[in-house]
Amino acid sequence: MDFRYAALTREHAEQWQSLRLEGVRDFPVGFMVTAKEAATTSLERAADILAADSTRGVFTDEILAGFCGFRRSQLERLRHRAELGPFFVTARFQGRGAASVLMSGVIEEARAAGVEQLELFVDTENTRAIRFYQRFGFQQAARFIDSVRIDGHSHNDYFMTLRIAA
Repeated sequence: MDFRYAALTREHAEQWQSLRLEGVRDFPVGFMVTAKEAATTSLERAADILAADSTRGVFTDEILAGFCGFRRSQLERLRHRAELGPFFVTARFQGRGAASVLMSGVIEEARAAGVEQLELFVDTENTRAIRFYQRFGFQQAARFIDSVRIDGHSHNDYFMTLRIAA
């Protein structure tokens, strides 16, 4: 399949909101927002979130197959860093290269913008995602204990970083 990387805009709000709801429902450890919080997000609010230019997507034709948060620090002393997440590809396109196109696109965009370090958090039990990030060169930098509580259960995260040449 052919996939295309692009920044998401207000016009993608409906597709993004649908994928976000799927992700929160099917992979709750990958999102900070709860299913209830995601479900109550209006289409107008979703468009506002995307208007902040901090979400990237991967498309096949005009179908949004996945998305990734991409937030560069605005503070002068932190501009060399950017945070990724959440990172999600819908089940229909998993294992078909969409996630690789999305991650490669984010890395290339970051590099072109002068970002030198990408950072993300991933649940310590999400071994599939950890292996995926490691394939791109991300390394575990720290363990964040009790980072999230889902349905009253504590979860730990790995803080992972990728050093990229500017």
